[in-house]
Amino acid sequence: MYLTNIVLDPERAPGMQEWTVMGRAVRGAVDPDPASKARVLWSRLSPDMLLVSSDTAPAWGKVPGAVSSTFHPLPLHEEGETVEWELITAPTERRGEDGRSGKRVPVAEPGFHAWLDGRLAGAMDVTSVEWRRLGGRPARYHFEGLATVVDGERLRELSLQGIGAGLQTGAGLLLTQEAL
Repeated sequence: MYLTNIVLDPERAPGMQEWTVMGRAVRGAVDPDPASKARVLWSRLSPDMLLVSSDTAPAWGKVPGAVSSTFHPLPLHEEGETVEWELITAPTERRGEDGRSGKRVPVAEPGFHAWLDGRLAGAMDVTSVEWRRLGGRPARYHFEGLATVVDGERLRELSLQGIGAGLQTGAGLLLTQEAL
């Protein structure tokens, strides 16, 4: 598994501020076969920083505006460890009777704690969280905080699968690191 930090030159990346355009570019850099089942999550943390989590090493030179890249190991945390975490996602839920079908609707901010607890259950217990709205439809939010690891393997799997809606368009990437 690869966690790649790609430095971008925003002036050499026309159209890359749009989530769908960036999503196609990242997908093409990781695996050009659109039918592939390769896992890829990404998040544009700032105009000049793109973070990609993928099964295969991205050909970062294929991303418009890419200047350089740095590869990092995907962390594996121990049970009981305190971690700092970040997540950019669009919190949504299904409104069907069974909770798995029906129309996907945004979660209101008062429901964020319960939504996060449900998504992170079995992996980590959130001890603090803050968020800010980033915009978009459905609305994306940048969450960050502290948590205690319950199951390191489950946490790693969540980091690889993604959390919430918008996985193809730069949402859902869970980042963790040992708390300082």
